[in-house]
Amino acid sequence: MAERRKIDWFEWARVLGALAIVALHSMRVTELAPGLAAAHARLFGVEAVLQIPLARWAVPVFLMVSGALMLDPGREMPPRKIGRHVWRMAFVLLTVGLAFCLMEQVADVRAQTGAVTLTWGMAGRALLNLLEGKSWDHLWYVYALIGLYLLTPFIRGFLAGATRGQFRLAVVLSWALLCLVPLANLLLNTTLYQFVDLSAAVVYYMLGRYAYEYLDLDWRVVAAGVASLALCCLSAGLGLRSVTGTVVAGAVALPQYGLVMPFSLMVFLALKRFLNRPQRAHGIAAGLARDSFGIYLFHPLFGHLAIWFTNYGAIPVPALQLGIFVVGVLGSVAITRLLRPLPGFRGKV
Repeated sequence: MAERRKIDWFEWARVLGALAIVALHSMRVTELAPGLAAAHARLFGVEAVLQIPLARWAVPVFLMVSGALMLDPGREMPPRKIGRHVWRMAFVLLTVGLAFCLMEQVADVRAQTGAVTLTWGMAGRALLNLLEGKSWDHLWYVYALIGLYLLTPFIRGFLAGATRGQFRLAVVLSWALLCLVPLANLLLNTTLYQFVDLSAAVVYYMLGRYAYEYLDLDWRVVAAGVASLALCCLSAGLGLRSVTGTVVAGAVALPQYGLVMPFSLMVFLALKRFLNRPQRAHGIAAGLARDSFGIYLFHPLFGHLAIWFTNYGAIPVPALQLGIFVVGVLGSVAITRLLRPLPGFRGKV
């Protein structure tokens, strides 16, 4: 069974998704910087809404692209190949993820004592944090991919004998149980039982294959996507609170709560319709597509460095965010290309 050629619009999804994520985190890191949120409350309030159409679709679309490829019955997926995918993500965690955990340990000690030091005890604590999933927040995606790859043979086995209706039902049920039940618990302060103790990433993973195979951008997809976007934006703009009064406005647009899924699906199918054309082999877009995983991995480093080592309060916030975005993209590309030739990293970043 032959492997299929590169899918052009998936390459565009990688480029645009990576840039969207860098833009999102450029806003978030400045919002979380001490003193900035209180001094620029109106700006960050507007940005909280803008982040949703700009970037909240990106990680769901990344997961959907992965599902569309990994669950493709036309692609061979023997255990050894799945093992290589798992090892790639594990290697990234054991190198990049551990480095971030070590940096966090050093930064914590520096904040408390003013000294820059690294001891064996700190290294052990960093490794434990990595194993507990407590590396930098954006690496949840890497942990999730390991789980999805391990589930892939079982999902493919189900899909091999499933009809289109059964596949659709599996997606809808997983969305309800893995996304909407946690959303209800968040909003209503309940503890409704999920029945299935899996990550919501499974929903997007399966949806990617279903949408690639069966769906196109039509009025129903657009209507659902616009409604999803409107609800997410309204919750952010109006400062939605749970029944206990806790502010949940920013949380409801996160992928794990599923409200953003119809919007993400609309973006996925819009990319399929409008960007299914090849990139120039040596053009900027093709280069960014090749480096997109590295951009995702390394870009938060530059935002943290900007907050840790610059007088950020003296810089206008939009200029600070733009600088973090540009340096984040270019710096991540540079690190990725420096690491890629090294033993072990080739083919992994």
